[in-house]
Amino acid sequence: MSDALALIAHDLKNALGGLEGELAELIDHPTPVMAQRAHLHCAELRRQFIQFLTLYGARTDGLCALCEDESPLDLLQALQRVWSVKLQMEGSPIQVVTQTACVDTAPAFWYFDHRLVQLALDAAIHNAVRFARTRVEINVTQANGFLVWRVHDDGPGLDADDPGQANATGLGTALAEAVVNAHAHSGRHGRIQLGSSPGQGTTFTMALP
Repeated sequence: MSDALALIAHDLKNALGGLEGELAELIDHPTPVMAQRAHLHCAELRRQFIQFLTLYGARTDGLCALCEDESPLDLLQALQRVWSVKLQMEGSPIQVVTQTACVDTAPAFWYFDHRLVQLALDAAIHNAVRFARTRVEINVTQANGFLVWRVHDDGPGLDADDPGQANATGLGTALAEAVVNAHAHSGRHGRIQLGSSPGQGTTFTMALP
């Protein structure tokens, strides 16, 4: 946990430095493009800061999940819309899509902490977008008494030679582990898994009881 917090703090410092430089340039050369870029980086900094605070709060006693009756499909579709707009604004060719099978396989409702699960999935999608070639697929279903979320990218896979990949996936994994540990039911706890095949991309799976 301490390693993950140190990595997030390092990323926050770098992001602040980059944002400071962009704002300085915006003062001298104000353009809509520069303003949009600074806004996007500010939003990314906010996302990382929320991750930091979440993990910092979980470092001793763990997170406390406040579970309510939620719609998994509504959350998934909301994430898909937000990421589609974000990537479009950034001019990214990557698409984030919801598998159509979700409509038939996702349970209508499930008890989980909407805020924590959204944080974990947002981190997983962020990592997937970073390494995807063209597409990130997200879905949710019910299997063996668990609510199962999946995020799959069509990137090179975990074995690809990218020195920044371990840190990126590590941060998302640390956050997801804290989230699943906070969800328990009838003696069962949530679990996460990362699966990858060379050239076939990576799949992040998070199962909640």
